Amino acid sequence: MATSLATFITGFREGYNFDAIFTTDAVNVYQPFTTTGYNHTLNLNDLDHHSTNMTVLAPVPGEHDGSLSRNDLYFGDNHSFNQTIWNTVAAHFHHDTISILVAARARQDRVTAAEAINPQFAASDISSFGESALYLKAMRGQNNATKTKYVQIFFREERIPFNEGYKRSNVSIGNEDIGQIAFELAAASGCRDLECRAPNSSRTN
Repeated sequence: MATSLATFITGFREGYNFDAIFTTDAVNVYQPFTTTGYNHTLNLNDLDHHSTNMTVLAPVPGEHDGSLSRNDLYFGDNHSFNQTIWNTVAAHFHHDTISILVAARARQDRVTAAEAINPQFAASDISSFGESALYLKAMRGQNNATKTKYVQIFFREERIPFNEGYKRSNVSIGNEDIGQIAFELAAASGCRDLECRAPNSSRTN
């Protein structure tokens, strides 16, 4: 079933308070690959397309190798949630909230593991940092920090954890907000920019 840009904009605003520009950019990443036959619409399966069309100014995460919760395209199913992969990421989350440094470490270890076993590994570092920045910002909601339980539900159950107390951000979230966190993640990984896969500069909380 085709989903329109207007529906995406409404859903992202009501769920997380992402602004229309962010959502439009996210949808536009996949427009060259839409199977609906119409502009500004997508089938949800179109989101499986292996895209590296990311920019530093709009680090909208697309499907990519080294995903935090999906297998790489090389292994076949890059659509379904993969509990084994997610367990390796979630193993880093020892506290009630997730810091930039912990998120950076979890991302780095996942990318390193994926690269070690995928001979065709070709992740966009911008997309990878954007993926982590997205969940950190979206699941922060009205709190001062990102709650681990919200992130677990967001990934494992693929829903917004309203029932557990999550409330969307009071202020709209845009590309600049996601970009700022992405750059913070890069810095915490020992990188100067978003096109970097260097080891973490620190291994402490």
